[in-house]
Amino acid sequence: MNGNRVKGQKRKYPFLSLIMVGVVLCALLSQQTVHAYQEEEVAGGGIISGVMKFSGIVPSPKTHKVTMGSNPEFCQTIADNNGVIHIPEVRVSSKQRLADVIVFLQEVERGKPVPKEGPVVTVDRCQFAPRVIGAMDEQTLRIVMRDPILHQLRGWEMLDKGRLPLFHLPNLGEGKEATVPLKTRGSSIIKVECDQHRFMQGWLLLAANPYVTVSDDHGVFRLTDVPEGTHTVGAWHPVLGYQEAKVTLSSGRQETLALTFVSPLKP
Repeated sequence: MNGNRVKGQKRKYPFLSLIMVGVVLCALLSQQTVHAYQEEEVAGGGIISGVMKFSGIVPSPKTHKVTMGSNPEFCQTIADNNGVIHIPEVRVSSKQRLADVIVFLQEVERGKPVPKEGPVVTVDRCQFAPRVIGAMDEQTLRIVMRDPILHQLRGWEMLDKGRLPLFHLPNLGEGKEATVPLKTRGSSIIKVECDQHRFMQGWLLLAANPYVTVSDDHGVFRLTDVPEGTHTVGAWHPVLGYQEAKVTLSSGRQETLALTFVSPLKP
């Protein structure tokens, strides 16, 4: 096993800790990257869509006190009247739909073109936007700085035992941009954070093909131009873990999928 890379298994995983997810994703992706993805015309491509659901008690947001070392004159714009920032790590809609789930297809080695542009994350008001990103292995991440204060940004490959440094951007000023190759050594899970502002955290999961997306604020996801056949759909949330399901897609058809993530909190 090699870090946290992703390929297909036939088991379904309910709630898993981040460490255990790392072990699972390692087994899943490591074999898939042996065969490079090939672009080709997808005749009769179909759609896999659906929703991510949530069951149980929604974990409370993480709280962080804005201190003198955290640029209170600027970052307090996202704090409450007591100078506390509340960061929801599990975002659930009024209909119990779960946002920020990275949904991807395993074992697809041929299919639609790889996007010419890689993902973009913006640093805006002491937060990463978006906070959760699905990308393809070896794409380029573009980081855009909008804040007028200093952020010392780092990216880490998250392993089942520890982490490896991926990038360090200590002096990215307002209006500036940087590009980072998403070429990792042993992990498909990347955590992005700021040395100075510990409440700033973002997550990426790298898939081995372009069939990857993130559930929106209503828990909805959609994968298009999918080759016909039986596919393993993986779904990963930074806090709630990993699940997968099989979907058989006929030429030109649409199949729907619903997965439910269970709260780690007991009633």
